[in-house]
Amino acid sequence: MTNTWWDSEEIQQLPECMKICFQALYDTTNEIAFEIQRVKGGKSVLPHLRKAWENFCKALLVEAKWYNQGYTPSLQEYLDNGWISSGGSVLSIHVLFGVAHEITDKVLNFLKNGEDLVYHISIIIRLTNDQGTSAAELERGDAPSSILCYMREANVSEEVAREHIRSIITKTWKSINNQCIAKSLSLVPFAKYITNIARVSHFIYQNGDGYGVQDHETRDQVVSLLIEPLALD
Repeated sequence: MTNTWWDSEEIQQLPECMKICFQALYDTTNEIAFEIQRVKGGKSVLPHLRKAWENFCKALLVEAKWYNQGYTPSLQEYLDNGWISSGGSVLSIHVLFGVAHEITDKVLNFLKNGEDLVYHISIIIRLTNDQGTSAAELERGDAPSSILCYMREANVSEEVAREHIRSIITKTWKSINNQCIAKSLSLVPFAKYITNIARVSHFIYQNGDGYGVQDHETRDQVVSLLIEPLALD
């Protein structure tokens, strides 16, 4: 379907399980675009939402091919694809259209002006996810993560690879902070919200897979924040 994205007539080519997924994505994306147009007016956001989802799905397909072929990319090749497969760009474009008062050419230009920030946010999402989930993925023999890619590329141990990825995360946060400081006032809300996405990812995966595995630390933190009463003394 690479040449017929978003053509609802092409859905018949898909397996039954994928028809459900495609239809859900198709309907939801159209509904979101319609609602944004209704509330905010201005330019249509549908082509931009569709493009973001298309790029995301293509990046996931690349990872699936790597896994199927038993191929381990270099770390840079992995990151060139992984920042897109992290979903950061999909989340960011929805945030942008959500915080904008009206969809104008200026807002659409933010997609280009904020591209570096979106890239670095997405790198944080990808690498913190890898730090939290790679141990189980290595054991299962899943698709390669940044840690496995660097282990094989540099012929180093898992711990050395983890430390290298941690250093990239630190440098990336510095880039994000610099970019947030340098952004114009009109980009401040957008920068704040998408930076919070990276913070959430870093928090969830800092002690392991806080999303896919109900480990004690993540569960205790959620209970402490949302359920247990705050001490007032």
